[in-house]
Parts: sequence; C-alpha cells; structure tokens
Amino acid sequence: MIRALRLVTPLLSVFLCASILASELSLYQRLGGEIVVTKIVEQTIKRVVDDPEVNQSFHKVDLVKLDKLLVEQICSLTGGGCKYSGEDMKTVHAGLNITEREFYAMVEALRAELDSHNIGEREKNELLRILAPMKRDVVTK
Repeated sequence: MIRALRLVTPLLSVFLCASILASELSLYQRLGGEIVVTKIVEQTIKRVVDDPEVNQSFHKVDLVKLDKLLVEQICSLTGGGCKYSGEDMKTVHAGLNITEREFYAMVEALRAELDSHNIGEREKNELLRILAPMKRDVVTK
C-alpha cells in the first residue's frame, strides 16, 4: 500500500502542476499562440472570401493586411501582449453594408477553423464571447 502511494503521489503532483499551469496561460497561449492563431485567421478569411454567397465585402480588400490586423487584434484581445494597430471596428466596416448573414458566415468559418485546429470548447467559447460585441459595429445593413 505504501509502495503504491509512493508511485501515485508523484503522478498526482505532476497532474496538479499541469492543471495549475494550464489555468494560468492566457487565452492566446491556449489557442496556440502566434503560429496557430495566424493559421486560423488566414483560413477563416479564405473560407469567407471563397464563398460567393457572402464575400461581397472583401472586394478590394488587402487580404494580407487584413490577416495581419486580425491576428494582432485577437492577440491583443486574448492576452497575447500584442498591440492592435488597426482602426476601430465601426470605422473599418462603415459603408461596407455587411449583413447579419455575412457576419454569421464569418462566425461559422471561424468556428470551423477552430474545430479543425482542435481548439477546446472552453477556448472557443471564450474567444467568441470576446468577439461577439463587435457585431453591432460590423453589421451595417
């Protein structure tokens, strides 16, 4: 019995330490940091741009710049330590006549990419909660 406790105690310690460390990581780190967030952003934008049903607001948009700014913004909003260098959402989306349908298409594309990168439900929900209030500044039609 004592021998079994000696074997189990270190394993429990490792598990508890790992749990504590995971809870101290920022959402940005839990999403996978710069490499994963960049891939998620690029693929999300690609999904929407490739969909003729909802891509009207991306005509004449510098997609490389857009990807960079979205990565910055997500990094900034999720504790990654970045500073977002873009304009506010209301200014950026003014005159684009973005509909709720287009907005939700972007949300679904983001969800699909988060799933494809095996992002956990907790992290997915945290990110979506952070981004959701932007709807009022993005949807203009």
